[in-house]
Amino acid sequence: MGKKVILMLFCVSVLLSGCKRGGFSISGTIDGAGDGEYLLLKEVKPGILKPVDSVIPGKDGRFSFRSETEWPAFFMLSMDDNDFLTMLIAPGEKIEVKAERNSMARPSSVTGSDGTSVILAYRKDQDEVVAGLKRLTDIYNDSIDSPRRPLLMDSLDRCAAGIVADFRERALTLLEENRSSMIPVYLLNQHVVPGLALFEPAKNPELFYSVDSTLYALYPGSDLVLDLHSFVAGLRKRVSVGRKTGEPPVHGDLLPDILLPDPSGDTLRLSSLRGKVVLVDFWAAWCPPCREENPNLVKLYDMYHWKGFDIFQVSLDLRKEDWLQAIRNDRLGRWKHVSDLRYRDSEVVRQYGLTEIPASFLIDREGRVRAVNLRGNDLQKKLEELLEAQ
Repeated sequence: MGKKVILMLFCVSVLLSGCKRGGFSISGTIDGAGDGEYLLLKEVKPGILKPVDSVIPGKDGRFSFRSETEWPAFFMLSMDDNDFLTMLIAPGEKIEVKAERNSMARPSSVTGSDGTSVILAYRKDQDEVVAGLKRLTDIYNDSIDSPRRPLLMDSLDRCAAGIVADFRERALTLLEENRSSMIPVYLLNQHVVPGLALFEPAKNPELFYSVDSTLYALYPGSDLVLDLHSFVAGLRKRVSVGRKTGEPPVHGDLLPDILLPDPSGDTLRLSSLRGKVVLVDFWAAWCPPCREENPNLVKLYDMYHWKGFDIFQVSLDLRKEDWLQAIRNDRLGRWKHVSDLRYRDSEVVRQYGLTEIPASFLIDREGRVRAVNLRGNDLQKKLEELLEAQ
């Protein structure tokens, strides 16, 4: 008898712990919900909203949902496509919501969900930022007949840039404070305003890499984490630098000259290396695949510089200190480096029709393109061929 009781208690314990791991509940009140209106619960999946359940709130606006999730996940509680609340729900949470119809995104209260509370704090901060930017826009529009409008515009642009920069810093702090939760997935997909990403992958690749590394270890079965992991895998291979504006040089073309400052501020020309076999390499300190190739460039320089091989690296960095630190860290100081520190606005991006980095052109002693985007052993073989032929 005693053993049966113990076995029964063990089974009950397992069942309860299973419910706690997967089950969650959402209940509350939607004031102003119309008679017969459905309240929908949908899970946010990569590219879609998956229906989970629906209820018709009572006459007093009360509603209740019960569902389950294996991992912390994002859900949308909505009355229609324009009236919804985004929630981050963890297994076992019991959530209470109080909101009004047509104002679901700004509920009067949400309890029982730490993740949702963080999202709401972020949205409140974002609302204040958007309001601040709108005030600047209103000032600009009101100055349409003012002779000082150009000066005012410059001042307003600086103010707007400062507002956005401060907001991004606060969002980054929020991300770091919640790194082991799914909040980073939410923030990496946000925009300050439509068309202006909160964090741009090309400008902040290391942030995407680090978030992916953390969350893939914690939530390997989450669809959203797997989607991020796939995106980051592609980001590591090539880093976008903008839209194609010119035609990239091809085999046999005379490579356009490059005239840019070196780390000391002196202007260097690519054509000053005419007579050598030169690798013209476009890279950046923030570009992991670029940095991964640098040890191979050091090896090739050591092996073939005495035969007439040289390297001309063009950085698409924005910050000089990052550029110089990468040169030091990767031991690249023996060859030529140039940059105007304008990232995708650099003249060479347009001139060379660059859309992504790393990008490279191997040119012969006359300055003509003999290979494009070769790396590793393929680059070494082509380099040996050119040096022996010339």
